Amino acid sequence: MRIPDETRDQLAVRFAVLFPHLNERQRRLLMAAEARGLGHGGVRAVARAAR
Repeated sequence: MRIPDETRDQLAVRFAVLFPHLNERQRRLLMAAEARGLGHGGVRAVARAAR
């Protein structure tokens, strides 16, 4: 399943807002929760959004 570019863009905005306020462990937990919520293809989408 392909995650739409719009969803990845929304993730990137969310990460940009939250990441400066989180430590490394919190960032990883947030990304894992987002990837799991997206389902198949979520890990790749989150990895690309977090760049």
